[in-house]
Amino acid sequence: SQAITASEQTTGDVTLQAKKLAALVKIPNELFRFASVNLEMFLRDDVAKVLALKLDSALLQGVGSSNAPKGLVNYAGITTHVASKTGAAGDTFQPEDVALMIGKTEEANATFRGFVMRPLMYTALVNRRADAATPGDKAGPFVFQYLRGLDEPFPLDRTKPANLYGYPAWKSTNISNTRVKGAASNLSYILGGDFSDYLVGMSSVLEFAISTQGDTPFQNDQTWLRGILLCDGAPRHEASFTLCDSLIIG
Repeated sequence: SQAITASEQTTGDVTLQAKKLAALVKIPNELFRFASVNLEMFLRDDVAKVLALKLDSALLQGVGSSNAPKGLVNYAGITTHVASKTGAAGDTFQPEDVALMIGKTEEANATFRGFVMRPLMYTALVNRRADAATPGDKAGPFVFQYLRGLDEPFPLDRTKPANLYGYPAWKSTNISNTRVKGAASNLSYILGGDFSDYLVGMSSVLEFAISTQGDTPFQNDQTWLRGILLCDGAPRHEASFTLCDSLIIG
C-alpha cells in the first residue's frame, strides 16, 4: 500500500555530421579500349575498397575535425587499461590483461564482444612462451594457450576472426603501429568492447561519377572516376570500449 516513487528515464543525443570522403582516379582511355577485364567494374570495386579502408582508419583513430570523424580511441570516456608489464619505451601485453580488459568493459555495464589488433600483434600473442622450466628445454608452454585449443580450429585467414579468450579477435593493419611512448614510435594498441555500441552514419552510401569532359581529360584522352562517401561515426556509450595502448608488437 506504499506509494511508488516516480522516476524519469534519461536519454542523450549522439550527433553525426556528414563528412565527405572522396577519391579521384584519372584513367588513360587506352585501358578502356584494350583492357581484358571489365575495367569500369574493376575501378569501382577498387575505389570502394580504398574508401572503406580509409573510413575504418578514421573511425578508429582519426583526430577529428569539422571535415573528418573523430576516432574511437580518442574519446575521453572510453575505458583505459595499462598492460601489466610496463616499460619506458613501450608496454608488453600479458595473459592476465585479456581478462582484465573484459572485466573492465563489463564493469561499465557493457557486453564484451571482441578485440581488434594488428596481425603481428596477434601473432606475437600466439607465439608467446614461458621461460623453460627444465634445464635444456628451449622454451616453456604457450602462455596464451587458450589460443591453441586442440578442439578449436586456428584461423589463419585475416578476413575471419581469430580467437582470444573465447572472443573474436579481428586483425587489421588499420590499427596504428606508430604510437609513441618515450623514445619508441613504433608501438600499437589493442581495442576491445561492445562494437554494437558504435554508430556509423552514411548518406547515399557511395556515389560514383564518371566524366570525359573538361579541358584536361579531353586533351589528354582520359576518363576521370570520382567516388564520394558522406559519413560519420561515434560511440553511443564510450565506456563500452577498453583501450590498451602503447604496446610493443612482440
